[in-house]
Amino acid sequence: MIIFASIIVYGSKAQVKGQDYTVNNNGDVVIAQIVEGLVLKKDEIYGAALNYMKSAYKDTKYTIVINSLENGVVAGEGEYLQFHEDNYFPFSYFLNAPVLLRVDAKDGRAKVSMTLSYYTGKRSNINESIDIHDRISEFQPVNESKMEHKKLYSKAFPILYNKARKTLNEVAETLKSTRSSAPDTDW
Repeated sequence: MIIFASIIVYGSKAQVKGQDYTVNNNGDVVIAQIVEGLVLKKDEIYGAALNYMKSAYKDTKYTIVINSLENGVVAGEGEYLQFHEDNYFPFSYFLNAPVLLRVDAKDGRAKVSMTLSYYTGKRSNINESIDIHDRISEFQPVNESKMEHKKLYSKAFPILYNKARKTLNEVAETLKSTRSSAPDTDW
């Protein structure tokens, strides 16, 4: 099992109860999806992805950090606010997760990915409130050897993973439902 954890840290594909992701060389968890069979050119896919990020649902507004029509890449930073709350005496935990949503476009296909780096939020009790800034890949279930906060992060990670997967699916559906602006010359 220790060998498996070592492999994860160095960028290999991992799976935790059906959740596939990779851990890149920076220690970030990356969840990706390839969307194929699109009847769109690279710039149309880019435009649809940019529009998605600009109008993303209210609790996760994306700040565009990469905007390259030439390369067909758009990326936005956002945050899942209080995606998980839990109590482990003597603390209550309120977890957020900053995210990076990225779309790489090519004619007829796209790679949609979500990068998850840290759990943020608050760990508090009646006497104190402590800011949380814990690297996701350093804790359970991604890092099987780390036992600190095992219950908290073993419950939080699947919730975060499912939120990220849902976002990727929404982007994929947006791309699939976008119609090409190219004229139909088959008349």
